[in-house]
Formats: sequence, structure tokens, C-alpha cells
Amino acid sequence: MLAALLAVSTAWTLPHALRSARLAAGRGAPPAVLMMEEVECDVIIVGGGPAGATCALYTSRSDLKTVMLDKNPATGALAITSTIANYPGVDHHMTGQALLDQMQKQAIEYGTEYRRAQVFLVDVDGDSKVVYTPDATFKARAIVLATGAMGRQPSFKGEDTYLGQGVSYCATCDGAFYRDAEVAVVGQNLEAIERPSSLPSSRRPSIGSPRRTPSRGTSTRRR
Repeated sequence: MLAALLAVSTAWTLPHALRSARLAAGRGAPPAVLMMEEVECDVIIVGGGPAGATCALYTSRSDLKTVMLDKNPATGALAITSTIANYPGVDHHMTGQALLDQMQKQAIEYGTEYRRAQVFLVDVDGDSKVVYTPDATFKARAIVLATGAMGRQPSFKGEDTYLGQGVSYCATCDGAFYRDAEVAVVGQNLEAIERPSSLPSSRRPSIGSPRRTPSRGTSTRRR
């Protein structure tokens, strides 16, 4: 059996039903037989961000029964963005959360089933793919993993605290917010060295590597 382990926390290693039954047995009570919900569909999308919502929009419009599983709609890269200023057709006062809500609503209006759920196991062996959550098991012909880019650990003190409030992951997207401000670029590769050229600032940014030196590149680029 080929199984992929996704974002497992110690609190969710067993489904609620199984843990409850074991606790009841430990107290001397007969364990209750609790059946988890089973859902069958054509497509399961793990992740409720822009990629997941876009995929759900297309699969639902193609008459494929689609289930979108979203761990937490308030913690993704778009959701924590305070202002959307460079997305065509979007009012510059709109927040990332508001834009994400519209994306998800559009997919739901075309038939996507949206569920708030933490995925802890995926089994992709066989014709039917199976996704396990604490409260239900989902079976589908196809699985789309759209889990986003927020999984890595903070690389310097205060990064997670000030994310979206002075800390940004996209110089091209957010550089204009810091025009003429003192900026530090933190990175470990050539991208960190080249990225300051896209910042609309009259001040020369400082470049720092919190854990190790930047990756090697061509001698011309290093100079």
C-alpha cells in the first residue's frame, strides 16, 4: 500500500471515533461501534486556497462531483494578505481573505462541496484514491494536492509574528508598499541577491542569510 502522510499532528493521529472508543474501553465501558462517514466523488481537492478553488471551479463546471477539503481558510498565503493591490480587476481596498471568499463561493455555486477538514492520510494505491480525515473518509478517481506554500518553518525571529505586517514573501508583489523605506532581504540563494533590483526603493537593501551562505552560482552573477 502506498500512503502519503500529510501534515500530521500528534493530536490527530487517530480519528475521533477510534480515540473515543478506546477511551470508553479504558473506563470499563463497552466500546461503541461508530461508523465514519464515507463520501464518494470524482475529484478530491486537498487545499482551499486560490489553486484549490480554481481547480474546483473547472472540475465542477465539467460536471465532475468535486469535494474541496480546507484545513483552515484563515491561514493561507492569500488569506493573511492585508491588501490586494496588483491583481487585475480587484479593488485595491480588498483584503486577501475577501478575495479568497469570492473564489471559494464561485466554486461552490457551480457545485463544489466545501468541507473544513484536516487531512492526515492519503492512499493513492489502486483505482480509487482515498483521503482520510478525523470525521470522514473520501474516495475519488482523482486527487489534487493544492496545499499551498506556507508549510516551512520561520527562518528568523519575528517572521511569523509580522507576516503580512511588514514581512513579505514576494518582492515583486509587495515591494511598492515599502517605497523609500529601509528594507532587508533574507535568503540563501541567488534569488535573494537578485531580488533587490525589483524593489522600488532609493535605499540599498541589506541582504542576510539566517542559517547558511547563499547557494553557488555563476561568477558573473556573484560579482
